[in-house]
Amino acid sequence: MIKKIQFDGFDALEISTSALKAILVYEVGPRIAFFGKADGPNLLYWDKDGPSRNGWKLFGGHRVWLTRPMADESEDTYLPDNSCCSIELTETKAIAIAKPDSYTHLERGMEVEIISENQIRVRNFVKNSGDLIYSGGVWSPTCVDPDGKQIVIPLGVDDTSWDIVRIVIPRVFAGNHTVLEDDQAAFEGNDLVITPKGRTLKRCCCAPKGKVLLKCDGYTFEKYTPYNKLFQYPFEGCNVACFVGMNNFMAEMESFGGESEVIPGEVIENIEYWSII
Repeated sequence: MIKKIQFDGFDALEISTSALKAILVYEVGPRIAFFGKADGPNLLYWDKDGPSRNGWKLFGGHRVWLTRPMADESEDTYLPDNSCCSIELTETKAIAIAKPDSYTHLERGMEVEIISENQIRVRNFVKNSGDLIYSGGVWSPTCVDPDGKQIVIPLGVDDTSWDIVRIVIPRVFAGNHTVLEDDQAAFEGNDLVITPKGRTLKRCCCAPKGKVLLKCDGYTFEKYTPYNKLFQYPFEGCNVACFVGMNNFMAEMESFGGESEVIPGEVIENIEYWSII
């Protein structure tokens, strides 16, 4: 079921089944501000009065960002994601599309579709509406509430005669500093397990299984993004990442699309499947 609602004072769309609920805010976005069990708490970090930068606000939730070749975060990575969006609705699908940014001429959009009672499909996309070429990829960061939870990234590939694990650790980025030896990150079997303890941490991984899991009390929030070995992913081939903010104010479950040139009129995307398990 999809219906128009107000969420924390913003125009929004509620997408719900008997098992889960998502709220797509389109007055400032596009972004998913709420996700969780149908009768459960919000698993996402959300604070409309939270951190800001030069007039831009984080807000939280799930957003459509951009990666840029040879860069970590540039101004056009995130800045236009506070825009008012137009919407399109069907019985099972909600789409929110922001106006083209005045500088980059990029349109950011998010399409949320009900796949089953336990799963939604989140299509994060960017369209080049200008008349000049652009380059980059779609970055899909999801802010979550980390308290009392673990973030798990399954590593490696099954049933193959060749398998390596690639993990990239950004040490200094966007005003943040991390350390290499950090007991918030551990390996358990074939998984990277992050237990947030209030210190800034980031780990980027090549994870062909394409999954990032948020382990909650008695259930799991799973983000799955199909991996394509032919794509040029950021950070020398990383398709997923995890970030922990200082004092556990939030954590992020991230996935990346492949980077490429984006010619005028072209759309690039990163598709995720969100499940409550």
